[in-house]
Amino acid sequence: MDYAILDIETTGGKFNEEGIIEIAVYRFNGEKVTDTFISMVNPERKIHFYVQKLTGITSKMVLAAPKFYELAKRLIEITENAIIVAHNANFDYRVIKNEFKRLGYNYQRLTLDTVNLSKKLIPNMPSYSLGNLCSELGIPVSDRHRAHGDARATVQLFQLLLAKDINKNIITSFIQEETSNKKEENNKINKLLKSLPQLPGVFYLLDANGTIIYLASSRNISIKARLILTHNHRKSKIILKQTVSINYELTGSAVIAEIKALNEEIAILPKFKATKENYPFLQGIFIKGDQFTIAPITHKNKKSAWLAFSTVEEAESFLENFTYTETSKNNYFLKEDKLLLLGIGRNKNEHSFLYLEKGLLKGYGYYKLHSQIKSVERIQKIMIPATANLNLQLLIRNLVYINKKLIKKVITLE
Repeated sequence: MDYAILDIETTGGKFNEEGIIEIAVYRFNGEKVTDTFISMVNPERKIHFYVQKLTGITSKMVLAAPKFYELAKRLIEITENAIIVAHNANFDYRVIKNEFKRLGYNYQRLTLDTVNLSKKLIPNMPSYSLGNLCSELGIPVSDRHRAHGDARATVQLFQLLLAKDINKNIITSFIQEETSNKKEENNKINKLLKSLPQLPGVFYLLDANGTIIYLASSRNISIKARLILTHNHRKSKIILKQTVSINYELTGSAVIAEIKALNEEIAILPKFKATKENYPFLQGIFIKGDQFTIAPITHKNKKSAWLAFSTVEEAESFLENFTYTETSKNNYFLKEDKLLLLGIGRNKNEHSFLYLEKGLLKGYGYYKLHSQIKSVERIQKIMIPATANLNLQLLIRNLVYINKKLIKKVITLE
């Protein structure tokens, strides 16, 4: 039996939109490596900042690398008639299948996950991450978080697992079990996700008793729910097992979805908490007197940041085009007594609104296009009370000053 032991590094980003930036495959016949394929890959898309920091691979490094379609034939050849082996195999296999799908090719291989296999053959380990396993087992790892380094370490781990499988039936049964379980899981996932829209909102995973066990916001409910249910993390497996139905509420706005989810999670206290995504804004604009400065955002200074950006260049570009006025600092921070921010609604017949007092969010809501809500009394009658954390407060100001298409109007109330 031949195995294709592999590892990939990806751009990061949205589920099923990741691109491969490095791949390493070792063809292994159970005794020795018989073929090797290692290459950087030009993903033709941006590499997430955190991936660059983790792997050391930058966009500049992959610029001259071959694109995936140029490597596809070699990848097919080296994995032909072999079982793909990887640490967290579901992730690597899914990304590779998606790359082939974009080329119009249906790539199919049996897979074997060394995480699950290690749990069976080496029980009671403190952690089953590749780094921790190798450290506990004395397997040397060089070039950690690079495809060739991690794949080479997986080869040595798999050799140990083969040796521990004395009866030579555990690995075979795992291949069959994973294939069978995967089909059952896919059927359940497809059934749960069948009616979910690709629109902004909040979705709720319910157990057999109708209790909300998990809730999260997204600008695309269908994609985010699929990510939660298909992730190879142990928590996702448990959530999938306990979920029997999914409800959702559209919000029209991704910002309102975040606000709604934040406040409902505090009120409902679901069994599983949503994993918080990495904060996308790394650089802030700070106001000192009448001077605007750009600096990295930290936990200590986030509260005093005016606006936030992913890069210094984006912040500089904004300031170059920003029209300075005599408006006070308080106005920049939306600290007027009462403010109404009007935005897009859940359908074409309504608007959404955010209501702020002295710069702090007090609530949100919706109203029909023909209605008038310019009085505080009227707003308070129809709004849903809510608060926002620091990240959301920054995001709200970004909507007013940067992403102006999403905030149609800013009204100062008496």
